[in-house]
Amino acid sequence: MPAEKGKCPPQFVFEMMVAQATRLFLFEGREVEAAPLEISEPFEDLYDNEDLFKDLSDGMERLVVYIGSVELSDVDLFLQSFIWFKANFEAINTPRKKKGLFANPLKGQPKRTDRCYQAALSFKGYATAVGNKLVSILPEDWKPTDEVEFEDVFSRLFPEAFAEKDEKKPS
Repeated sequence: MPAEKGKCPPQFVFEMMVAQATRLFLFEGREVEAAPLEISEPFEDLYDNEDLFKDLSDGMERLVVYIGSVELSDVDLFLQSFIWFKANFEAINTPRKKKGLFANPLKGQPKRTDRCYQAALSFKGYATAVGNKLVSILPEDWKPTDEVEFEDVFSRLFPEAFAEKDEKKPS
């Protein structure tokens, strides 16, 4: 069933989607048009998908341009770390509240007209914070399947990891 019209991913979810689309393009060999499509389609039952492909493409382009302009030793690790950071922190030293008493942090929200710009700005801010040792990269033992509170999002961003998890479950 399609999601309610006008209900877009929260900004932090959109930023994780952009980072994962960028990973698919840069490191998984997806075509520039295929990566945002591969990310947006699984979310159509959670969020309004109308402009999502276009906005993911725009956000991805902004991240790729920024990545090309700076020196990063391991871009794939950095993008994964950004995804981990967005899931676990609202800002530097501010842990994300994953379970609200009355609110669901994954609930669809009205579309932000500046979401692509904000995604790039957030990524640049994270890069600066890592460079200044204000935040760290993801823990060595972290896996997408560890994000149980946000499984609805992570199972769509990392379907292979969740397929492996399901295969390991005893029958």
